[in-house]
Amino acid sequence: MNQDDDLIAGWRYSATLQLRTPLAYLEMEGEFSAGPKEPPLVGPAENFLEGGAGFNPYGMWLREIDYKKLGFDELSSDNKTRATGWGQVRRGSESERDLISFLKSFRYIVETAEGLDQKLSELKELSTSTPENRKVWKKLNKADPLFPDSFFSSALESLPGVGSSMAQKLFKAGFRTVEEVETASDGELLAVPGLGKGLLAKIRVLNPAVRRA
Repeated sequence: MNQDDDLIAGWRYSATLQLRTPLAYLEMEGEFSAGPKEPPLVGPAENFLEGGAGFNPYGMWLREIDYKKLGFDELSSDNKTRATGWGQVRRGSESERDLISFLKSFRYIVETAEGLDQKLSELKELSTSTPENRKVWKKLNKADPLFPDSFFSSALESLPGVGSSMAQKLFKAGFRTVEEVETASDGELLAVPGLGKGLLAKIRVLNPAVRRA
């Protein structure tokens, strides 16, 4: 055992506070594991460090030091901040708690098997359900005026040549999924503002057998 291991009180899980973080990781937020050994990675590894250690973008275990063994008082969590998708928040603050609560509710809705229109309806209800949620929603809309549509339209950016702007145009035109775009006729796609024959040709690379009418 490393001599410094005696100073490790344990490990606390810190979920990544973003809209893309799955509910399972958000629910792990704040979980504590005592002892010097870092707990196993939560969820599957999506990337690997040079030494072979795996990680994913949804959260990590943070080491907690036993400051009393060093002769110091425990550092106040109020003096620590953490990054979110919308700037820094103070750990242990009301703003942090409100954001985590909102993200859990958001992910609960978007991860259901319900249709997209139903999800959007439930998200609209969520946006005004509490004063705290209204505050978070206002902040999200300020950062992205097209939210929450942009959250779903971003999936269309996996199509060849389709960026965020075109993805949003496709979404507004009624194409909600990659499959709907792939199976649409040439005429239906060319009716989308800004979608020309050049981009259509790129999209057709994925599924050239669709009807052309």
